[in-house]
Amino acid sequence: MDDTGSNYDDWKYRIMTVLKLRGLIGIVKGTERCPPEVAMDPKDQVTVTATFEKWQTRNHQALAKSH
Repeated sequence: MDDTGSNYDDWKYRIMTVLKLRGLIGIVKGTERCPPEVAMDPKDQVTVTATFEKWQTRNHQALAKSH
């Protein structure tokens, strides 16, 4: 493993490619923002929670791919 930073461009290219293939690049770039955790209307809470949890899972996947 090269810890001098000389392979950064190769690493970045590989990571960005993996993130794009997995549909996670929007999370990393910040264009796909975290949805709210709490619904404005309590009757929508189940849907809002599911959407939030799905985004959180994808965020964790994106973090795991970058290390």
